[in-house]
Amino acid sequence: MWKWQAEGEARGVAVLIHSAYEEHRRYAWQIEKWRTSGFDVYMGDLPGHGIHAAQDGVHREHFFEYDKMAAELLRLAAESSLPIVLVGHGLGAAIAIQALVANRHPVSAAILTSPWFELKKMPIKQSLAFSGISKLTRKRTVDHGLELSYLTRRKFQDGHQASTAINSVSTPAWWKQLQSYMELAAQTRIPDIPLMLHIGKRDLITKSSASRSWLHQQKLSEFHFKEWDFCYHDLFQEPEQEAVFQQSLQFARSVTDLLIEKNRE
Repeated sequence: MWKWQAEGEARGVAVLIHSAYEEHRRYAWQIEKWRTSGFDVYMGDLPGHGIHAAQDGVHREHFFEYDKMAAELLRLAAESSLPIVLVGHGLGAAIAIQALVANRHPVSAAILTSPWFELKKMPIKQSLAFSGISKLTRKRTVDHGLELSYLTRRKFQDGHQASTAINSVSTPAWWKQLQSYMELAAQTRIPDIPLMLHIGKRDLITKSSASRSWLHQQKLSEFHFKEWDFCYHDLFQEPEQEAVFQQSLQFARSVTDLLIEKNRE
């Protein structure tokens, strides 16, 4: 886990949780934007991802490890006594939802992008057909088949291959855990805190209808919803990334500034 210090006096803390198959280096641009906008940033690679990836690159970690990491990030962020904004993307959004329900540390607001409640993009049927045999041989894998072209319209230079790489191969057991985890997130109600939810109208990975249904279940005093007309799944990686960030920043500042003002009274 890492901390990036805010430029100037910090007005809040942004805790970032990335999605499945990626790593924190894909968030370098977003981290810098939060940092230069007056937010300390906490983030790390999820278990089984980035520096924690298995030698063969296959995801077989348990999902409770993701929850433990999210709780630890929030514990570290809470030490500053500054308002915390929890930012989760994709599977990271589902992890953020569970972290909010656990409620071990106060979170002032949440920003969710493209939550994984129900997937549109599924593995090829052949890779799932052997899941029963896999339990016996432990050799079969499930290839979700995600590539950068499914996630964003942006084109990356060769020099960015390491930080943009997506490794979407897992064991059948991990894939089964994923289905249960998404179903649980889709049925979960979060505490009544300000929420911003972003989705892409051209998202090829998740079903936007599931995000809308989840939002309608919530009993929130304040929420902001934005569907970006031309965007794919990775909203903070899209050509519109600056506009996506500015709306998120405006929302985060409205929450943190109000809390800071109240604490001064």
